[in-house]
Amino acid sequence: MDTIFELIKTRRSVRKYLDKPISRETIETLIEAARWAPSGMNEQPWGFIVAQDKALIKELSDRSIPYIKRLIEKDPKLLRYKRRMDVKDFSIFYHAPCVIIVLGRKDSFAYEDGCAMAAQNMMLSARSMNIGTCWIGMMNVLDKDEWFRRKFEIPDNYTVVAPIAIGYFDSKDAPQIERKPVEFLKYF
Repeated sequence: MDTIFELIKTRRSVRKYLDKPISRETIETLIEAARWAPSGMNEQPWGFIVAQDKALIKELSDRSIPYIKRLIEKDPKLLRYKRRMDVKDFSIFYHAPCVIIVLGRKDSFAYEDGCAMAAQNMMLSARSMNIGTCWIGMMNVLDKDEWFRRKFEIPDNYTVVAPIAIGYFDSKDAPQIERKPVEFLKYF
């Protein structure tokens, strides 16, 4: 990639991954990129969970689905996801070989914003290495799940902000999406 602007314009939410592991060195590079994100009052409120074990990623997905189904029942805007949840062997992570969960320290100023910027740094860095990502916002439903919090030893003052599926992909599987014009823009 030549410029950051090219990375920004070509980053896509990838939902089909190759069965190829991500090296520990690559993961550490992505987390290092996340660490350099701006944060309110420079509190650097993030923590990270890295899951690469296929059975564990499947369990995270399987445990999320009942919570997601309950959300769908309550919110008609989410109905478009209903059929996906019933597909045999569906994974909310689209069978990615790696999931990095960005956690935020709740007692930090604007922790959600800082963690979102850390996630974006990670996703743009992945794009620069021809690695695909997809922010899986619905995995947040596990945040209060006792098994999840105990399994990953998550301190009480941390919460899930950005679960990200990560993996290599075939470029033909990256969607081409046009951007809408900006709806509101004023110059003074």
